[in-house]
Amino acid sequence: MTPVVEKVAPDLYLVPLPVALPGFRGFITAWVYTAGPVVLVDVGPSSTTGHLLEALAQLGVRQPDLILLTHIHIDHAGGIGEVARAFPKTAVVCHPKAVTHLVDPARLWEGSLKTLGDVARQYGPIIPVDASRIVAADVLDLPAIQAVPTPGHAAHQYSYLIGDLLFAGEAGGVCITIDDSTEYLRPATPPPFRLETCLESIERLVALRPDRICYGHIGMRGDAVARLESHHDQLQRWYRWIAEGFGAGRTEDNPHALDAWVDDLRVRDPLLAGWAQMDSESRERERFFLRNSVKGYLDYLKSK
Repeated sequence: MTPVVEKVAPDLYLVPLPVALPGFRGFITAWVYTAGPVVLVDVGPSSTTGHLLEALAQLGVRQPDLILLTHIHIDHAGGIGEVARAFPKTAVVCHPKAVTHLVDPARLWEGSLKTLGDVARQYGPIIPVDASRIVAADVLDLPAIQAVPTPGHAAHQYSYLIGDLLFAGEAGGVCITIDDSTEYLRPATPPPFRLETCLESIERLVALRPDRICYGHIGMRGDAVARLESHHDQLQRWYRWIAEGFGAGRTEDNPHALDAWVDDLRVRDPLLAGWAQMDSESRERERFFLRNSVKGYLDYLKSK
């Protein structure tokens, strides 16, 4: 199958990565920026590495200058071992706390299985990266790229600003365009979640005043600052709503209870309105991740 590469702006390409799960068509992506330096942002899971390498060849990318990992969850970084081997001269940039997990990914894989189950198995395991290939993002010294610590969705998350273009991973949530007039924006707040950390990360990105934002899921949007501020407000609304229910005794986090939370939030949050226009498989994918996001809030409230 010929890889699908979408040119979304001059020198910027989106590579959808196919995962054999219902509802995941187009959901996991990598970014390729070719204006100089040539940068690959996130690499997707190991099960899609062949597809990604074919797409890069189609773009004429023989050797990226850098591979930037926003975070090391396996849907974003699971294929890094194979990709690093394919490009032996390319440095891999990640959060300093993530380095040991890339060198020895056993705990990362174990945690992924515990959290995601069969979804992780479809993503595929992660293989090690040689330590000599890795550059910690906090010591990256390139005038063209600003690395910004944005923990929240993951403790090991960084965002990257290149010109006016922000590669935010999931620091700005998950944004899906349904049609010209409808979008769907949800928090990505799985356990362990700390509201203050997420909000501070978004505020750090807003202060940079980017014009455009590239989401880890799924595309590029303009009005980056307004979108980040909207998500900042959304996180606080979710906290108020979930805290109200938690205070009234809604503390269980079994699947049935989490589904009840998901259904409530879909009604209350206008930023989730696009759910109704998704196909059934995409809705089930989103229900899976929304449960995890609600559980992050509940665990946070239990820890207070």
